[in-house]
Amino acid sequence: MNEKYENEVLYSPSKWCKRIEHNSVVKHHINTVRKICQKIKTSQLNKSTNIRYGLGDQQLLDIYENKSMKSNSSTPSFVYIHGGYWQELEKDISAYCVEPLINSEIRVIVPGYDLAPKISLGEIIDEIRQLLSFLVNNLMFENIWLGGHSAGAHLAACMILTAQQDFPEIKGFVLISGIYDLKPLLDTSINSGLQLNETSCVECSPLHILKGLNKSRRTSEILIVTAEDDSPAFKQQTSQFRKFLVSRGLIVKEECVAGVDHFNIVENLSDKDFFLTKLIIKFILNSLCSKD
Repeated sequence: MNEKYENEVLYSPSKWCKRIEHNSVVKHHINTVRKICQKIKTSQLNKSTNIRYGLGDQQLLDIYENKSMKSNSSTPSFVYIHGGYWQELEKDISAYCVEPLINSEIRVIVPGYDLAPKISLGEIIDEIRQLLSFLVNNLMFENIWLGGHSAGAHLAACMILTAQQDFPEIKGFVLISGIYDLKPLLDTSINSGLQLNETSCVECSPLHILKGLNKSRRTSEILIVTAEDDSPAFKQQTSQFRKFLVSRGLIVKEECVAGVDHFNIVENLSDKDFFLTKLIIKFILNSLCSKD
């Protein structure tokens, strides 16, 4: 198998799913998370929806909280950025982690962002910077953990240097099954909508962006995660990125979650007893205590 076709398979998460026929995985995932999110939207949780944080069509965010959080800017806030290879999915079906976190006194923010090919990946990254600015400067949130899945993990990772330089309010990052070096995508079908070239690929890869990290400055804590049934490429990228972050002075915890794949690793975040749900809650609350 030549490198082009090898990468096509390695970066196609559905092909590594063992519990569902490969051609049905994405449809099943969307149906699953839509049902979870519909339940959340009809619950009695306090919700503020479609708050605009930028000029883009999809630059809207939803906030989920309980009554005690509403007037408390220091409440820990988890921002969850959805995946979809920067070309699919939306915030309205990405709130599956809400209920267990709210019950642990963690506010949840689920943003949307404009997708390729409507805008470039570089412009998508800029939208996430605008999101952070809005959360800190407009909403005045003080304790923020930035997380994401797959493409969302990539976007969150791109903000680590921005957090170090400009936003001490960002206390940590939760990166789930992400891609941190985009070069392997260049000759795959994934790039047909992204239109990355050698230059933009480097400019949009966290492994390049974060070379400016300053070891002597305050650093955020990082939780970086893969699924047992993620492809070898996702696992290799995660291991490589962890080593890079540690070399730049960051505190990094890496986990591989047993018994799940690229899709149900986040579907299961609706379950308070799921390993990763409990790990994220512990990571946020323990990090908050350690900084007090």
